[in-house]
Amino acid sequence: MTRSSMNRLFAVGGLGLAVALFLGANSFPDRAAAAARYIFFLAGILAVLSLILLVQKTASPDSHVRWVRSPRNFSIAIVLIAAYGILIPYLGFFPASGLFMIILSWGLGFRRPLFVLLATGLILGFVYLVFVHFLGVPVPMGFWGE
Repeated sequence: MTRSSMNRLFAVGGLGLAVALFLGANSFPDRAAAAARYIFFLAGILAVLSLILLVQKTASPDSHVRWVRSPRNFSIAIVLIAAYGILIPYLGFFPASGLFMIILSWGLGFRRPLFVLLATGLILGFVYLVFVHFLGVPVPMGFWGE
């Protein structure tokens, strides 16, 4: 697929998604008016950016675009994402997320354990503080219970 046809395809897909978001937000109840306004904003931004992508000219000549640059890494990521989705209800969000990030990092070639563990800890700590502690978003606890 050439770059210009790929841009057109994604632009049309983005416009379709913007329309779906707009129509979906119209059905929000009155008590969720603020959430509906936010969805309208996101749909509008997506529509504008998709229109820009649709009308822009590609600077480079139409060259063939490779969808997957590394089939091995892509396959590893797909398998691990599926395993992550399966494990969350059993292990809980934080243990499953920690395992997922560490194994995915290792599978994609990051070999510095201190960096991987530090990044995983910082990301999960940030998620805990913002979403669980401050916003009170419930996360699956798995066998750890409440």
